Amino acid sequence: MKLLVKLLRKNINAWQLGGFFIANLLGGIIMLLAFQAYRDFEQFMHGEARNATSNYVVISKPVSAINTLGNLLGAKAPSFSTNEIEALKEHPSVADVGVFTAASFNVSGHFALASIHVGTEMFLESVPDRFIDVDFEQSGIDWKAELGGGFLPIIVPRSYLNIYNFGFASTKGAPQLSDGIISSLPIEIRIRDKYRNTITYDARIVGFTERLNTILVPDSFLQAANAAYSSKDNKRPSRLVVESTPSADSHSLLQYFTDQGYVIEGSADTLKMKSFVYGLLIVVMLIGTIISLLAFLLLMISILLLIEKNKEKFISLHSLGYSIKQISFPYTLLVIVANSVVWLSAATMITLVYPTLSLFITLIAPEFQHASLLPCWLVALLLDLLFIWLHRTVIVKQIRKATQ
Repeated sequence: MKLLVKLLRKNINAWQLGGFFIANLLGGIIMLLAFQAYRDFEQFMHGEARNATSNYVVISKPVSAINTLGNLLGAKAPSFSTNEIEALKEHPSVADVGVFTAASFNVSGHFALASIHVGTEMFLESVPDRFIDVDFEQSGIDWKAELGGGFLPIIVPRSYLNIYNFGFASTKGAPQLSDGIISSLPIEIRIRDKYRNTITYDARIVGFTERLNTILVPDSFLQAANAAYSSKDNKRPSRLVVESTPSADSHSLLQYFTDQGYVIEGSADTLKMKSFVYGLLIVVMLIGTIISLLAFLLLMISILLLIEKNKEKFISLHSLGYSIKQISFPYTLLVIVANSVVWLSAATMITLVYPTLSLFITLIAPEFQHASLLPCWLVALLLDLLFIWLHRTVIVKQIRKATQ
């Protein structure tokens, strides 16, 4: 066995071995870095705070000058058909689809704040409760209302409160309002039914939504109110809220919306960012993979050349009783050591450097926390074992062929 090791040491090219180490280490670092960054981005985008908005988009159909003219002449506004909704639900990147229901009767809201009295025509909409980013159980909100008057809970977009505080209040000298104060303000909602009767509700704002840009009331209430108070036929929905799957292909979903001519409201930028970042990380990972494969081929070719160069010696050794396993042992040991050192070094460098890189990310996103590095080590181990197995398989096959 010592003779075989000495034969390998005499013929191995240190420059080729060094080239393999550097190239494979570079490829390994790039692959592991992209893998860890991918996991961190997944964790960041699907965290509780971001999951409330990042996986949801609201879509509608475009409104053109022809639609405007048609509305004036009594034509229906652009809306979604049942077939379109079902087709959207079947998209692989779509987890759920919710329909916006709009009030089809006249609504006005009235409230007083100090010397300011506000009364205005308004709109009400509803979506199924599962699409609302307010925890009713934890907050103790009784999210329901009855026909005929009484209490009506309302959820408004937080952006509305921000517009009031930093737009209207700051320019008009009115007091700014906190969440608690505005939630305690009594609001009078007046509904006029199809018989021109007025039904009054005592309403309060019970929550704020970051996800939906509309004034929300309970879905069961609005469905019943439309049936009881409106003389209009149930019309098809003009807006949908779409929940994407956690592993959604953002590019595919955006392309589907574009192909169907749908308009994305609100968080289209989030989908575009996810699509771009995922694509970028996959490209980086592929670059690292290509570099590692080239390094693998470099070492493999070097060993195959050595085997071909020493073919006569292997035949002699095999004739003396050495097995294929014994003859291939020095080369197998070489690839085990070379690959293990590379992937151990790559994982160690990622472990040492990545937490420092994460500190720079927290300057942009303070809530960012990098994921555990243990899966990164597991990937390095699996790749190490894979490369060793591939090298050894080719070496044994080539030596067996040379000794026949």
